[in-house]
Amino acid sequence: MLRNYLKIAFRNLWRNKAFSAINIVGLALGLAACFFVFQYVYFEVSYDRFNTNAPNIYRVPISYSGSMSNVPTTAANHPAVGPAMKADFPEVVDFVRMVGISLFMNASTVSYDNHKGEPKTFNEGNIYIADASFFTVFSYPLLSGDKKSCLSEGNSMVISATTAEKYFGSQNPLGQTLTLNGRMPMKVTGVFKDIPENSHIKFDMLISFATVGPKWGYDEWTWPEFYNYVVLAPGTDVKKLEAKFPAFIERYLGAKMKELHFRSSFYLQPVTDIHLNSNYLKEAEANGSQKEIYFLAIIGVFILLIAWFNYINLSTAKSMERAKEVGLRKVVGAEKGQLIGQFLLESFIINAFALVVATVIVVSFMPLFNSFIGKDISTGFFATGLGQEPLFWLSVLLIFGAGALLVGAYPAFVLSSFLPVKVLKGLTIKSNTGISLRRVLVSFQFILSIILIAATVIVFQQFHFMRNGNLGYKKDQVLIVKAPAITDSTIFNKYRYFKSEIQNTASVLNATATSDIPGNMIRYRNSVRKANQGKQHNFSTYLMEIDEKFVPTYHIDLLAGRNFVATDSSNIGAKGNTNDRVLINEEVAKALGYKSAKEAVNQDIKFTLGQDDIHCKVVGVMKNFHQRSLKEKYDPILFYYPTRTEWKYISVTMHGSEATRSIADVETLYRKAFPGNPFEYFFLDDYFNRQYQADSRLGNVFGLFAVLAIIVACLGLLGLSSFVIKLRTKEIGIRKVLGASVSGLLVLMSKDFVKLVCVASVIAIPVIYLVARTWLDNYAFHISLGWAVFLVPPILLLTITLLTISIQSFKAALTNPVKSLRSE
Repeated sequence: MLRNYLKIAFRNLWRNKAFSAINIVGLALGLAACFFVFQYVYFEVSYDRFNTNAPNIYRVPISYSGSMSNVPTTAANHPAVGPAMKADFPEVVDFVRMVGISLFMNASTVSYDNHKGEPKTFNEGNIYIADASFFTVFSYPLLSGDKKSCLSEGNSMVISATTAEKYFGSQNPLGQTLTLNGRMPMKVTGVFKDIPENSHIKFDMLISFATVGPKWGYDEWTWPEFYNYVVLAPGTDVKKLEAKFPAFIERYLGAKMKELHFRSSFYLQPVTDIHLNSNYLKEAEANGSQKEIYFLAIIGVFILLIAWFNYINLSTAKSMERAKEVGLRKVVGAEKGQLIGQFLLESFIINAFALVVATVIVVSFMPLFNSFIGKDISTGFFATGLGQEPLFWLSVLLIFGAGALLVGAYPAFVLSSFLPVKVLKGLTIKSNTGISLRRVLVSFQFILSIILIAATVIVFQQFHFMRNGNLGYKKDQVLIVKAPAITDSTIFNKYRYFKSEIQNTASVLNATATSDIPGNMIRYRNSVRKANQGKQHNFSTYLMEIDEKFVPTYHIDLLAGRNFVATDSSNIGAKGNTNDRVLINEEVAKALGYKSAKEAVNQDIKFTLGQDDIHCKVVGVMKNFHQRSLKEKYDPILFYYPTRTEWKYISVTMHGSEATRSIADVETLYRKAFPGNPFEYFFLDDYFNRQYQADSRLGNVFGLFAVLAIIVACLGLLGLSSFVIKLRTKEIGIRKVLGASVSGLLVLMSKDFVKLVCVASVIAIPVIYLVARTWLDNYAFHISLGWAVFLVPPILLLTITLLTISIQSFKAALTNPVKSLRSE
């Protein structure tokens, strides 16, 4: 019997090739899209779960209240937190601290001399300092070296496999010496496997904490710049441990909090929650979003539902054609259960073909998908363990089986319920329930399609706004050169020489040296207050080192006062120094209580630099500009002009038509002024837009799956409209004989679908508004929801629907009515 069922099923599929192809392709696209979505979702959820001890590893962030209430919760904390917690709490069995090398030096240049006259020198950006316990707490695999001792000694360094190849080629790196900034020899004591993509923190080099030593204050409670991770004993009640923190904080920070009138709070944040549930200040990397991942997962389910609905719609619509087949089978003795089995088998076969096609699509397009989202999730498919997990493959089979059963069940029961007496007499079989169900399913598809189109429009409008909005400064044609790291006592004079020479270069407009550039969070932050106020009035602000060329180079507006001049440069904080001058932005002026920018000019204020209070005078107030992305509010920034410093960046504005020449001229002057330093540059606009990489990936993924959902829905519409029109062939012929025009017939065939689009729009628009408002509230600066957001999606869907239906309607309307009326 099974053989007979299979023969009939394949014969029916072959006879109705268009119907079968639409069903198979629609289901295949739905399955493939669902796989891509959930693979991406699983990859995002898998962050840091490769650590063997992941369930017991926690990061310790810090939050503030009182005089520091304007400082958001910060991912970093004081360097003494980890050791103190291990000493005070038996629940803490180990700890590790990490901090970026940029905290200690403005630039990091690494050199290797192989004594063959071929030294290799590179600027390195991903260098961290870490405790000796790093490789015992985390499970980053070491390819060579001892994980317990590789970071235990001073001047020792562990590097990634890629970094080892860059400096040493095929030579064994262990025991070799790399020189940091031309003056710090570092012994390579280990090589680790390149950091996986699904790690919340990424680095190429690790330097031992013993290298910096107590002289940098790494055991103090006054430097909250260090990531602190603690390992808890298995079974620890996290809430009970956190309840002990207030007394712990009071013991170590009580005097400082009382002096400066603020309070601190510590938390235990699971390391596996960092990537999707953490958006704190000073995050090591741009994190994802749990809400956005959930939303993508819902989209994946929606696409699969749309594909399944298509199958149900097409199968029930085609039931009219198979009515006589059912009648004949019942007359010759077929039972209802046998008919249901036959139709369910056809559903399983179509779903099996769809699964095969979906697999081909996934395998063929996975590299393109990886490139599209900027992450190699195909490697992660096995690296995260998903591809090796039997439960995953069992879930795939269950989804396939459940899908085939669910989408095949309703058509099977509809077809098997036809009465042979009626169908063999040629009576039309109509089911109000079936028609109503198809309308509901099509309406649901339209609602989802409108929401997805609107969401895609809103996402891309917001990203366009962030990329092209007015930032308050010029970022186009700005070349950023990394400042020299190999320096000596004459560095300030070298900077003066470099800037003087570059000003005389025809291809360059202006140049400035700074400690930070727009596009990232400023490294240093401390307190500021009016000079005649006590410390209880402290306000936290960012501190940025600039020179007199910063304002004109970046075209920043001054609201009041003047810009720096060369004579404003001073040895900030030196004893007896009365010539310290600063610039502030609007946010600082407002926080200090000045009613206007003009009122703040020439006022005496104090700001804290290191451990010292610096008495200075405000000479000018800058208009607020976006130091970071438009996700964030304006940062309060205080600018000062030090005499002795090591800048981190040199910004150069160029003539737009002479970029190549400008770069060459800058490189020539740079190598002349700073010999021995590698010349490395990038463009500010590219650097600034890097902040939106995660958002851009989300937009790409969102747009891709919205398009796929609409394609799947259109396939269903194409098939459904063809069968509806086929059932009304005789009606169309009669109408043409009676004088109906082609346009009139097109309107007749389309009006039911137009009504469904209108109903779907009424339901979808309030949903769009509520979801869009909630999402946009995550951005400090965002677009307004104009009328186009609510009108374009329904109009676009209506256009797509009419074009899809017109393919079949136009053909039917042009058919000779004699042929239509002859058919029976």
